[in-house]
Amino acid sequence: MKVPGRIYLNDDLIGGLENDVLEQVANVACLPGIQKYSMAMPDAHYGYGFPIGGVAAFDEKMGVISPGGVGFDINCLSTDSNILTDDGYWVNIESLKENLDLKLKIYDIKEGQNDSSDVVFVSERDEDNNIIRTKTNNGRILKGSADHPILTLNGYVPMGMLKEEQDVVVYPFEGVEYEEPSDEVILDEKNFAKYDAQIIKYLNERNLLPLKMNHKQIGAIARLLGFALGDGSIVQENGERKRIYLAFYGKKDELIEVKKDLEKLSVKSSKIYSRNREIKIKNAWGSEYVSSCKDNYIKITSKAFALFMHKLGMPIGTKTHIEYTIPKWIKKSPLWVKRNFLAGLFGADGSKICFRKYTPMPISFTQSKSDVLKDSLLNYLADIKKMLSEFGICSMVYEIKAVENKVVYRLSIVNEKSIKLFLGHIGYEYSKDKKEEGLFAYEYLKYKDTVKNIRKNSIVKAIDIYRKTGSLSKVCDGVVGKWANKKFVERTIYENRTVVRIPKNFPYYEEFVKKYGVAGGFVLDKIKEIKKIPYNSKLYDVSILHQSHNFIANGVVVHNCGVRLVKTNLTKDEVQPKMKELLSKIFKNVPSGLGSKGKIRINKNQIEEVLEEGVNWAINNNYGWEEDIKYIEENGQMKEADASLVSDSAKKRGLPQVGSLGSGNHFLEIQYMDTVFDEEVAKIYGVEKNQVVILIHTGSRGLGHQICADYLRYMEKAARKYNITLPDRQLACAPITSEEGQNYFKAMSCGANYAWTNRQLITHWIRESFEDIFKTSAEDLEMNILYDVAHNIAKKENHTINGKMKKVVVHRKGATRAFGPNNEDIPAKYNTVGQPVIIPGDMGTSSYLMHGTNTAMEETFGSTAHGAGRIMSRAKALKMYKSEDIISDLGKKGILVMADSKGVVAEECPESYKNIEFVADVVHNSGISLKVCKMKPMGVVKG
Repeated sequence: MKVPGRIYLNDDLIGGLENDVLEQVANVACLPGIQKYSMAMPDAHYGYGFPIGGVAAFDEKMGVISPGGVGFDINCLSTDSNILTDDGYWVNIESLKENLDLKLKIYDIKEGQNDSSDVVFVSERDEDNNIIRTKTNNGRILKGSADHPILTLNGYVPMGMLKEEQDVVVYPFEGVEYEEPSDEVILDEKNFAKYDAQIIKYLNERNLLPLKMNHKQIGAIARLLGFALGDGSIVQENGERKRIYLAFYGKKDELIEVKKDLEKLSVKSSKIYSRNREIKIKNAWGSEYVSSCKDNYIKITSKAFALFMHKLGMPIGTKTHIEYTIPKWIKKSPLWVKRNFLAGLFGADGSKICFRKYTPMPISFTQSKSDVLKDSLLNYLADIKKMLSEFGICSMVYEIKAVENKVVYRLSIVNEKSIKLFLGHIGYEYSKDKKEEGLFAYEYLKYKDTVKNIRKNSIVKAIDIYRKTGSLSKVCDGVVGKWANKKFVERTIYENRTVVRIPKNFPYYEEFVKKYGVAGGFVLDKIKEIKKIPYNSKLYDVSILHQSHNFIANGVVVHNCGVRLVKTNLTKDEVQPKMKELLSKIFKNVPSGLGSKGKIRINKNQIEEVLEEGVNWAINNNYGWEEDIKYIEENGQMKEADASLVSDSAKKRGLPQVGSLGSGNHFLEIQYMDTVFDEEVAKIYGVEKNQVVILIHTGSRGLGHQICADYLRYMEKAARKYNITLPDRQLACAPITSEEGQNYFKAMSCGANYAWTNRQLITHWIRESFEDIFKTSAEDLEMNILYDVAHNIAKKENHTINGKMKKVVVHRKGATRAFGPNNEDIPAKYNTVGQPVIIPGDMGTSSYLMHGTNTAMEETFGSTAHGAGRIMSRAKALKMYKSEDIISDLGKKGILVMADSKGVVAEECPESYKNIEFVADVVHNSGISLKVCKMKPMGVVKG
């Protein structure tokens, strides 16, 4: 540790402090350039990297900046969760943190198709409590925290809120288990020694030489080779230069996917060319006809890449006239590499799965050659047949009638079990139609097996009941259901039924797809069982780069602030009679809830203005008053903000959410001043006993989360680059003066500007709501902002250290600024008493208005607690408390609650948080902020 740790607690709070918080405080104390102390406020609890409630300041020249010190949320899955990758294999979530270069399979909600994404980071935390275990009709089991979001047709739903018989979105493909490839060399410079040196240079520049079995893109290379052997060719032109190039043929959507894999190898391809053709065709029976078709193709004009593919096993010239077989390196590769090769090959030349009622038709792979190459073709198909058998797939090869001087052979996967294995573990790549149909078909066959098993179990049960009772009616009472009718039971008893067939009410394939199919090959699977189970191990979450922010865990699609006080001149007695009407109006006017969207629609240019201008953008667009700016930290704008450093993914998340409350612990409360502790300061702040105020607690929504996610990987690389030793990977950081550090600071500033704008828009709609209910203008109601301060931020500030003024970057994560008197960074009106400090309690308990002090400036870099601090997990709260009971209990106390989700009410119940009285007492008695007023709630809006 470079500095001591300091935690502000009293006897009542110390017993509930998590050991992990102590460890995190100690870890932060090890970071370069840290000044004085690594601190935690009395509301501290475990967070990502830094504890929530953590404060640390770093020397502006010698210190670091860390996204983990600003704020991040963790929703988690159990250690036995398997995550599907883009290469069609799965890895355990626990090992994923050591393999961050993998691309994961995701569901692009906007495009309605499967896609892939880079991993940003993997987070973990210890859990010694109950978690949720879900099981679907088709046997998928997923375990995780109650707040982990699961995709349904109605959007993401926390696991703890799912119901039995509810449909969830699943990805049918299962793939194969990952096997670590060897470091055996497949190709190196020796393979290209006879060619021009530019060939080797081209391949070296793209890290394609030496090509080893464990190359990070070996899956994409195997897929491309498979597709090329089916629908590609290496063309050598006649002429003096004898140009050589590689071409791929297929539908446009197939070629788009091919281009994506080529881009992974940094290989440039042409645009997609199209041409209409008429081809004369003579069939094996002597008939001739003309077929009109449209050809689509792309070219890779690089001779080096064409030769690269040739050395991997791709023939040069017309494939029907050339002898070739499956490359040796493919035969020796791990099963998941073979899977990619076969999926590319069948994506090009395999038949699309189809059904006759309940029954799948064979999947075929047909090839032709000149008759002199018959043995070569049979050897080629024998190699494919052998590879398929490694997946447990049986196939057969047979000859088909061919035109003169040609031979045609077909490999067919015929039996249903093998068809199912092929679709679930190999599938098709590049061909969207085949892939999607294959995914639907695999889920249908799983559903078919599930129903067969139900009927098998019904036979066993029926025989057992009949043996014990001799009563057919009792057998029917115990067995008859959707998949086993009375006739089925009678035949079981009287005809000794042993063969199980699909019942007549089972849907045909087309009916199943129509009912359960979702775009992109995803399907709906019903929740069969939900249980809360004890758990004592680590929980993990994965943050990914794609804007959809989901991934596939055990086949299921799963998803990876600040405060403002607004005054009125109304009293408690004046507002109470209209409380229900007022709260309903605010609930309607201010969007809230998980995934909630704002009332306004802004475009990309406008979001960039919001990110750089902050509250000024809102004021300029008539969402507030000019004087509002004076009473917002930093006047509502971090001037260092640079929107160009915020990713498109973050901007896309922020576009629809600006002006919305969100979910979780974000809320809006109508409160009244219950107790005044300091009349003088209260007068300066413009408040008095029984006065009604509105407290708004929300932040930068998904945009801020995405900025943090984007920069965590960036910072991990920076930490290695600058040789920073990290006691915990979650403390990824960069020197403040470095390009990486400055870029993150400017992007984070955009998040702060967005958060201030978000609260400004909400303030505008609250003012409109009061105007509508009280038939008086907001100006006449004196609905001025008392103060607005951030809770999660890193800021450049001047502080006295060892008797000298020094510029530092203060990280406040779940902590709030508490500047004392005579500070130019607080409103002039408050300069004699210090900055207002707003410490919200939990739903149903008090909140505190306090003021900053010189003691805080000396001890905590002008920082204090930001709230009550969580002590109970959301999962445990959901188990122990019912929303209806909480709402009823609060109603008896005169507190109305309106929430987008009743589950949130249980998650955010008062018992989930530390006692706000203890927190307020600690900061008051330590002198880092002093009590002015205690506020009590009258009405609460929860997300």
